[in-house]
Amino acid sequence: MTTPKKAKLRADSGRPFQESWTESFGVIERDGKALCILCNVSVVCRTSSVRRHFDTNHKSVAKLGETERKEFLEGKLKRYHSQYLTAASFQISLCIAKHGKPFSDGDFIKMAMLAGSNSLFHDFPNKDKIMQRISEMPLSRNAIKDRVQCLASDARLPTDLQKAACYSMCLYESTDRNSHARLAVILRYAVGDIMREELVKLVSLPGRTQGIDVYNAVMEAFLSQGLRPEKVVSVTSDGAPYVVGATSGFIQFFVKEAKHPVIPFHCVVHQEALCAGGSSRKLDDILRDVTKMVNYIMAHALNFGQFRALLDEVQAQYGGLRMCSNVRWLSRGRVLERFVACLDEIRQFMHENGQDYPQLTDPAWLNHLVFFTDFTVHFSVLNKKLQSVGKTAERMFCDIKTFARKLQVFERDLNSGQLKYFPHLKMHLGNSTTCADSPSSHQEICKEFARVVAAAEENLGNRFLQFRKMETTLCFLTSPDKARFEELDLSCLRWLDYGNLEMELLEFQESSIWKNKFCALRATLEEIEKTECEGRTEDSTVGSSESEILKVWNSLPNNFKSMKALGIAFLTLFGSSHACEQLFSALNGSKSLSYDHSSSELSQI
Repeated sequence: MTTPKKAKLRADSGRPFQESWTESFGVIERDGKALCILCNVSVVCRTSSVRRHFDTNHKSVAKLGETERKEFLEGKLKRYHSQYLTAASFQISLCIAKHGKPFSDGDFIKMAMLAGSNSLFHDFPNKDKIMQRISEMPLSRNAIKDRVQCLASDARLPTDLQKAACYSMCLYESTDRNSHARLAVILRYAVGDIMREELVKLVSLPGRTQGIDVYNAVMEAFLSQGLRPEKVVSVTSDGAPYVVGATSGFIQFFVKEAKHPVIPFHCVVHQEALCAGGSSRKLDDILRDVTKMVNYIMAHALNFGQFRALLDEVQAQYGGLRMCSNVRWLSRGRVLERFVACLDEIRQFMHENGQDYPQLTDPAWLNHLVFFTDFTVHFSVLNKKLQSVGKTAERMFCDIKTFARKLQVFERDLNSGQLKYFPHLKMHLGNSTTCADSPSSHQEICKEFARVVAAAEENLGNRFLQFRKMETTLCFLTSPDKARFEELDLSCLRWLDYGNLEMELLEFQESSIWKNKFCALRATLEEIEKTECEGRTEDSTVGSSESEILKVWNSLPNNFKSMKALGIAFLTLFGSSHACEQLFSALNGSKSLSYDHSSSELSQI
């Protein structure tokens, strides 16, 4: 008769872990087994097995006296747990840095975790141990700062960037909340079928911002990351003299280092904002008066509370006003639009509080107010389009040209007096008794504003010179089948083999197979544009414009390597410095006024 086999013990039944083993043998519970903290080896949960492992593998510790052995194991246990506490601290610090939150939020996170743990782990037998572990986690402001610095020093740019055939650079200098000058250096490059933007360095600039200082900072960043200046195709900036200066600008120094010219681009959004602000000095006067009144109401808690109560009483459309920022050009149109919508309530509030603003009853001032409200809203719509993600430089310039034609329509609309595109002005003049009694006065007002629009149109035409110069060349990106070699402006692309490029273009344009690829690409881009206009981006099955363009260029064989190099180089161009501006917005939002940037150790955070 055979002897029945003994049933195997399951990990979750019998032989439970005993807490006394930790103090005596230096083991802790891990996945139903005993884990030795001295050698990280798992042992079966049985006293004899744990004792045998300790006596055999850690004889020097086992020979110690009881008190010495206990102190030694306690120290090892503390160091074992501390590595996990440190790892958790690093993970939380990385999360704080990625989301642009202040370093001081670490203490708040710990406090929130402790507050929720009492209820969340109420039925856990080791609840006190969990809460003790959370309280021991180092999340002070200085600890978070040290973790972020360590992560920043260990971080290296992807090898994809170092292997990229070319990249374009975006430079932007701004001041943080403590008036310290900071320079952002961002590179844009292609990785497979994806376009990426990488922050190379964020550096503090001491003293005055000069071209040589920026050059030294950029070259130091390139050298530390193993990047090559000769691979840079273009440099996009806000057009400041320290970058584009003819004798001592950054580009002059950088071109000597790169040993070939680069394409200098003045940010499209910045130029558009200069056109909007420089169209009329009267706009600055209107904004100054409006800002004073808005600040009086919104910047004082008592006034704001009383004004909001007034708006609630009359059941106004809005619950308050918008405050204006000279830096954020998008705010102009929205500030004026909200101000005009609440004009009657503002006039009543100012009168009740004894604030003398004769502008609120001045017909000429009010005429300019409502006109510039409509006019700046049109610029805000354009500004928002230009700040869309994934737009090529060619597409941005198309938006500018479209807006230039719209300005011609706006001018004709004002000259005709129909005011189809100026609803606030039309409503205001329709309610004005002066204009109702005198049609000639109505016409004179409209013609005056038509001259303002004409000035903006002329200002727009005098800008974007680099984009106008390269307009035909930029079309090569999506329409190489229609390009003519002699019309391409390749003066800043001397690294290209012009002879090969011309021969490849001829061969390409005689092949229906490769030409049809770009015909299909343009159809795809039309679908993407339609999807964006209809607001159906989440339901779209196609990618972004730049990724679709890059896929088609990568699909060409190496017979067209010069054409591919030119197409991908154009795709890397920064049309605007919006990426840098977003970075500084996040930076200013995450730093407190008491934050000290003066020390060099914080310059990269």
